Amino acid sequence: MKILIIEDEYSLADAICEILQKEKFLVEIATDGQEGEDLALTNDYDLILLDIMLPSKNGFAVLQTLREEKQDTPVIILTAKSEIGDKLKGLENGADDYITKPFHMSELVARVKVVLKRNCHMENPNLLTFGDLTLNRTTGKMQAKQKEIAINGKELELLETLLLNQKQIVGRERLANKIWGYNSEAEYNNVEVYVSFLRKKLKLIESNVKIKAVRGLGYQLEVEA
Repeated sequence: MKILIIEDEYSLADAICEILQKEKFLVEIATDGQEGEDLALTNDYDLILLDIMLPSKNGFAVLQTLREEKQDTPVIILTAKSEIGDKLKGLENGADDYITKPFHMSELVARVKVVLKRNCHMENPNLLTFGDLTLNRTTGKMQAKQKEIAINGKELELLETLLLNQKQIVGRERLANKIWGYNSEAEYNNVEVYVSFLRKKLKLIESNVKIKAVRGLGYQLEVEA
């Protein structure tokens, strides 16, 4: 399942991302309100973790837009504000839950699972498909034409991201931030290296799915006729 974190504290966002990835969630991060809103409106997420005090656009304004445009996407508010008025405002504006900083990661994970169980009805969220390609996110195995190969680490994260955004061009910067983190010194050529690895493995299993480089923009999956 795919989760978006909208949080401007880089260290906290990375910590949440790391713990959720250990729970087998695919996670993306936005560090200001407008960026987060744009991602939420243009991509499909199973859950959004939304801070209130954000640059560009505050969390309450983002939540209002989300409830107008994407009513079914569950939202958990993360905020340092503990006043009952802020909690009520968030819930009244359509938040599904509310957790006050500082919090234990175990509590956050528990709340995430409860909200997802209540709101999501995916038959098998661990299987991602496109064309003749199937990726099992639990085992890390990709399969096509009865051939199978295992991937892990950054290759797995890269393919998951492309499959979950299969109708869109995913930018190199976004991929670098997603896989290596915002504080990493990884460069765009790191993304190109791992794209090359994946292309070779797709060829090995004779998949009709290709990773297309869109000049100046990023990468997109396509099915070769």
